[in-house]
Amino acid sequence: MNDQGFINEFYKLLNPVDPWIGETDSLKALFETKLQQYGLTTNQAEKLLSMQKRTLEGILDRSAKRVDVVSLLKLGQFLGLNTDALFKIYLKEASHDIVGELEDAKRKSFIVSNFDVKNLHKSGFIKSKSDFNEIEKRIVNYFGLNSIYEYATKSYIPAFSKTKRSANLLMKEFWVRSAYSHFEKINNPNSFSREALIDLIPKIRPYTMNVESGLKTVSQALFNAGVTVIYQPHLPTTQVRGATFVINGKPSIVLTDLNQRYASIWFALMHELYHVLYDMEEIEKQTFHLTGEPDLFLLQEDQANDFSREYLFGKEKVKYIRAYIDSPVVVKEFAKQNQVHPSLIYSYYCFDIEAEGKGGYWAKYANYQPDIKNALRELNVNTFDKDSIDDTIKYLNDYIFNI
Repeated sequence: MNDQGFINEFYKLLNPVDPWIGETDSLKALFETKLQQYGLTTNQAEKLLSMQKRTLEGILDRSAKRVDVVSLLKLGQFLGLNTDALFKIYLKEASHDIVGELEDAKRKSFIVSNFDVKNLHKSGFIKSKSDFNEIEKRIVNYFGLNSIYEYATKSYIPAFSKTKRSANLLMKEFWVRSAYSHFEKINNPNSFSREALIDLIPKIRPYTMNVESGLKTVSQALFNAGVTVIYQPHLPTTQVRGATFVINGKPSIVLTDLNQRYASIWFALMHELYHVLYDMEEIEKQTFHLTGEPDLFLLQEDQANDFSREYLFGKEKVKYIRAYIDSPVVVKEFAKQNQVHPSLIYSYYCFDIEAEGKGGYWAKYANYQPDIKNALRELNVNTFDKDSIDDTIKYLNDYIFNI
């Protein structure tokens, strides 16, 4: 096939039109849509494709008198067009340098289409938004992949099998894949015992009083009952407050730091334990359930919230302490009597007042919230700060789960 044949076949790929951009045959419209989808500027795309501005514009508006086939193939990969057949034909006659150039463009296009580079950089997971060699190395090392393309071969998360994915969904997928990989590698050796969990749940509340070690102690007890608990920071654009996974028939829970409140961590834990007790079968069908995000199926979120609330500090108790909420001594003593950290009382008071439409009081009582970092320090390291998931697993096995 000669160069003009490649060019003609390339433009034919636009028909039928891409449903992502609607009914249009504009190559430029598709390009602009991809820029928006990937969070890139035109200048960044030019650098990613190693193309001059004039060359790119000439292809997009079809004004170029002569078109480089290599540029077409690189652009096709970036746009997500099915250029595989053309790619294979061209490679038969391409030089080693051109093959390398095309592979480099393919790799970069894969990264921007499968990862929200902008927000991964914002979160601190990657150090650069433009050094694709470094980005690739970071992701491959973190997940323990043989190549960057292996990231797309995992099929254990059916929720993310869509071909058109928003930046928000890419971040959510990254968060879920990270958590799943942790649980898969931890592989809790203890059999899950629902009876042991039922016996353990009423004993959890007093450990809220121990800010530094309470979560760690409870997590160790849950691990022995077959329930694995880890902490994983929330990522930009995600709203996950907690998550429950069921992997190989065993439940696993992720706690996150979405709103930076100590009381919320314990509330999330009890909320997810409700799902472990009553929704395991349903969750197992989909692998995971995310609390705080639109989910794949409707679980008993209200019941889970009520369960968590009553086991930690019920509404009737909050009604009793309302009249004394501005007396720290009384609140502290009442918390001691109920074996709960005072911050939970203030949090539920603020929540109830806000729910009644009487204003927000979170800032007023913020000083009664312990530093969430102190509570999480012994539970786990920041998973996204580690070079690899294996590094986190070693820490967890050595210092938390003792296996």
